[in-house]
Amino acid sequence: MTLPRRHFLRNAALMAAAAPLSALAHRASPHIPRIYMILYRGETPVEQRFRQYFAEQKLAAEFIVRDVQMDVGRIPALLAEARALGADLIYTYGTPVTLAVAGKEGAVDPDVHETGIPVVFTMVSSPQGCGVVHSLQSSGRNLTGASHAMPVREQMQAIRAWRRFTRIGVIYTPNEPNAMLSTRQLRAAASGFGCEIIARPVPLDGNGMPQAAALPAMVAELAQQRAELLYIGPDNFLSAHGKELTQAALDAHLPTYSATESNLRHARAMFGLVSGYSSLGRLTAHKAAQILYHGKTPDAIPVETLGSFSYLVNMEVAAELGMRPPAAVLQRAELLR
Repeated sequence: MTLPRRHFLRNAALMAAAAPLSALAHRASPHIPRIYMILYRGETPVEQRFRQYFAEQKLAAEFIVRDVQMDVGRIPALLAEARALGADLIYTYGTPVTLAVAGKEGAVDPDVHETGIPVVFTMVSSPQGCGVVHSLQSSGRNLTGASHAMPVREQMQAIRAWRRFTRIGVIYTPNEPNAMLSTRQLRAAASGFGCEIIARPVPLDGNGMPQAAALPAMVAELAQQRAELLYIGPDNFLSAHGKELTQAALDAHLPTYSATESNLRHARAMFGLVSGYSSLGRLTAHKAAQILYHGKTPDAIPVETLGSFSYLVNMEVAAELGMRPPAAVLQRAELLR
């Protein structure tokens, strides 16, 4: 049977309309990038700000979060999972996780380290010093990232701005490359400021894990050895136990300088020159977005440190220790109460 002309035209119009609608429906369901986040010691404000960036920029993304709980031996299983899930990018927190995932420059083993999925790291205190990258301008491989720590010389200048400390105690975690490197750098820089460094490693248990219970006695020992200041460097284990560590120092009437924000805002360190975790999370997210949404390769994105740092002073701790900040510090510092 032959359809009347008006029915033919109506059906043709419906077919023509249906095709673009189908195409639009297809285009409305683009691939949503899957970001596999490997944390070292649980959630921090860095991860919160990282995810918030995508929401603010209206960038669709799926976040899969895993925490190694300070045990990088879990990394191989997590990398296998990331590949199986089709992750588009791997986020790594801290030096131990980043080295376990990506390997050292010039010593990458494709059977162990990730070489296919782009890696964006954060909270790596010295990317060049620990061997993650040779150059900050380009990693030359499938990763980029952001650093949070001010160079040690500038930290020593921040300490000297308060007063001349001549004996500085340091506690560090010996199985964290970042902590070991920071302690070496501090010792090298201290001689130029007329300081003596008394460094003590946190003891490890039979499984090679640092023992938090040893921290109060270590602080007391440094105080007995006439340390005038406790320096807390970029050390993940010490940050995880910052409250206990800084309280032990306060009990021993020992002021503390922290190179990371968490020990000042969430523990009882007295002062420090630090980068903001929130700003660092945003910078890291911006680098990830360049890869996922703008087609840039990681080696084309420089590794960066934040352009500005904050001098933080915990006024309550300073008052408890009877160490009012000098006028020059008060003029430039953010005062925490």
